[in-house]
Amino acid sequence: MRGLERILTGENKISRNYVRSFFGICHSGWFDLYGSLGASWCRVDFSWSRIEPTQGRFEFTAYDKLVEEGMKHGVTILPILDYCAPWASRGDSKAYPPRDPSYWVNYVDKVVSRYSSPPYNLKYFEVWNEPNIDVFWRLDWERYIDDILIPAAEVIHSYGCYVVAPSVTLEHLGESTFTYEFLRRWNLNACIDRIDEWLSYHDAWKYLDIVSIHYSKGDTESERGGGSKSLMAFYDHVYEKWIKPGRVMGLWNTEEGLTAVYDEDHRQVSLEPWEIKPYGQWVARYIIPVLHWALNHDWRFRDQYKLFWYHISDGDVDKPLYNTCIIGVDGNLTEVGKAYRVIAKNLFDGNIGIPEWRVEVKGAEGPLKSYCFLKDDDLLIAGWTGKPTSIVKVKVYGVNGEFRKAESIDYLSGRCVNVKTSVVNGNLEVETETSGKPVVYIRLYRG
Repeated sequence: MRGLERILTGENKISRNYVRSFFGICHSGWFDLYGSLGASWCRVDFSWSRIEPTQGRFEFTAYDKLVEEGMKHGVTILPILDYCAPWASRGDSKAYPPRDPSYWVNYVDKVVSRYSSPPYNLKYFEVWNEPNIDVFWRLDWERYIDDILIPAAEVIHSYGCYVVAPSVTLEHLGESTFTYEFLRRWNLNACIDRIDEWLSYHDAWKYLDIVSIHYSKGDTESERGGGSKSLMAFYDHVYEKWIKPGRVMGLWNTEEGLTAVYDEDHRQVSLEPWEIKPYGQWVARYIIPVLHWALNHDWRFRDQYKLFWYHISDGDVDKPLYNTCIIGVDGNLTEVGKAYRVIAKNLFDGNIGIPEWRVEVKGAEGPLKSYCFLKDDDLLIAGWTGKPTSIVKVKVYGVNGEFRKAESIDYLSGRCVNVKTSVVNGNLEVETETSGKPVVYIRLYRG
């Protein structure tokens, strides 16, 4: 798959199939809603303890049905090969490697051989989840690479499939695995240093195809505090050092969403201090910068870049992380779910590219953080602000009368409202009311 030609559609745009494949969701269920949500991938634990509850006894029925249900609705499953079966563990939890390496290799072989073959034909397998957190991995990270990643990768590659790893959370990639206290959360330099260290150790990069990470949080910067910087520069680093030279194929964020602050007993206390209401705004702010980045970084094959939202549903309404789920306990879309649907289904259901025009987006308090896209024949602008603003003004330089119609799109409902346009000195100007909402989408139509 390395070196495949990039598929473009007119004006240097990526085809809708590529963009549709970018959007995924964590945890199974609700596959009948994926089409309306705009997602086409689902990330699911293929837990060793469930598949092989006792040594040599394999139970695949539930996973067969899961993959088949996904196929029925056009959803591709990303299996996570994870956690040690209790009977095999060398420790007292699932977060240890097996006593005998052959136990792990045999489990991986059984899963990959089954689900890479017809009628399932899965091609990507993720190896473990967040091995930089002691809830999931209690030994040194080097042991994860030696005991888990490399043996699994050799099996996966033997079936002509692709390895997704190491699935580390960027929140504290530079610190120890202890889950309560992290001194430098989302530290850009630490994340860059550590991912290089992980991929270089025993040439681990040679055993994986897709670098997987968690919780980059889009372009948020000042909101996080503590001197942390936007981690979009981390994406740049991975591209320049690992993807561009052909060492690895792509970069997936296999978990993105709101995250929790924990107490010393690992109980959820609150969401991150900057993740304030309305929660739907964070869907835009965490997803759109990554999609824009992908479009700017040589998207050569469909599965090169992806982002999976965490997560589809949660039954515990009292926990802070309930606020990051897409489907509520009542079976309806949450605010986050509505925001996700507008992005994945309404905004980016088309051939997408990056315009060459200079675009300026301002609110009452000054410039907004904004991203511009070509969608089919139109110009799509997404912007947000940390402070309430009633008016947003957009100026597109040098387009004259090329765009004659404009509409604002509500970031939760998708409702469209026509807005006036004018041409001043060869530049297109648009002004729209926001009713104080933190996210604004504007679409300009050609003709």
